[in-house]
Amino acid sequence: MMGLGILALATAVMGLSACINIDITLPRGDDTPTVRIEDVRFEVEVADTELLRRRGLSGRRYLEERRGMLYIPAGQDAGPFWMKGMLFPLDFIWIGGDCRVVDINVYAQIPDPGTPDDMIRRYSSYPRAAYALELNAGEADRFSIRVGDKVKFENIDDHCRP
Repeated sequence: MMGLGILALATAVMGLSACINIDITLPRGDDTPTVRIEDVRFEVEVADTELLRRRGLSGRRYLEERRGMLYIPAGQDAGPFWMKGMLFPLDFIWIGGDCRVVDINVYAQIPDPGTPDDMIRRYSSYPRAAYALELNAGEADRFSIRVGDKVKFENIDDHCRP
């Protein structure tokens, strides 16, 4: 019941701000899963179950800037990944168990319609990575992400925590 009251209040405040031309941004919760690479912050969805890892970002039309999906594998190794079912290109940021970027695949393209599964390119890391982070294509370059960068997970129950 309290959630409905907060929603009604937020709706009223946003409506009022439009009438009086004030820009009001409602704060996001402090519990948003986040991956920080050096000083760059990405809000992420966490794919930590088989179903979430299989679905990934496939079928989505876009991903907002500085948003991504962090894959936490069931075993020791993240990957390989492919672009089957994707509607936009991605950058893959591969994160080692030491919480550093170990490899980067940039501008992974979507396959042409009708491409047989065995002809779709697979992306993986060398050396092996403990985690994979998918971002919009170009963000690795735009935010100067490099192999060796330090990584921290915030509000994610796993290894690379501050």
